[in-house]
Amino acid sequence: MGESREIVTRREQRRQQTFERLLQAAREQFSERGFDNTTIDDIVGTAHVSRGTFFNYFDSKDAVLAALHQVHMDKLPGIIDGLLARDLTTDERIRSLFNDVVEAAVTLEKYFRATTRELDRDLATPAISAARTERFLVAFGRILEAGVDCGEVRRDYPLSFLSQMVTAVYITTIRYWRENTVTDMELEFVRAATFIAEAIAPREVGSPSDP
Repeated sequence: MGESREIVTRREQRRQQTFERLLQAAREQFSERGFDNTTIDDIVGTAHVSRGTFFNYFDSKDAVLAALHQVHMDKLPGIIDGLLARDLTTDERIRSLFNDVVEAAVTLEKYFRATTRELDRDLATPAISAARTERFLVAFGRILEAGVDCGEVRRDYPLSFLSQMVTAVYITTIRYWRENTVTDMELEFVRAATFIAEAIAPREVGSPSDP
């Protein structure tokens, strides 16, 4: 019985290793060629597996892209944990997340354009979009909640609403960049982060901007 379980475990490990090889091969090819110019043959050739093996794991190139996007989404809670563990202001934490996007867009433009096209697909798949948006809402909500506790975030709006607004600015700025309507991404994201900092800052009682 123990030997049978060991065989199953080794098989699972090999499957996981093959899965990771395919993802890494796709990362390399998308980074070099872009998504549209990469073929399944390019991916399997880089991963040193057969086309049949590829289709044991993914039903299309799009499925690989979705898996890569999911990997990045799965890392988001850990990134937030790291930011909250550091002695940073709420503004600095938000700017750090925005700066990460700029760095990815500059250093890995083709790959970042590939993975962020999943944001466009979300528009056509509300069920998937809702789950992904919720993860951003939770991530930014955790940062804002810490800011409320230390007096850096306004209290005159619900925290959930502020999280929605920050998430909307974040995702929309990325989408505009993907559509090539943003010529200077670094400047655009600095503006976006500055706008957010001003929008979430505490308001004095009686301020004209009070709701």
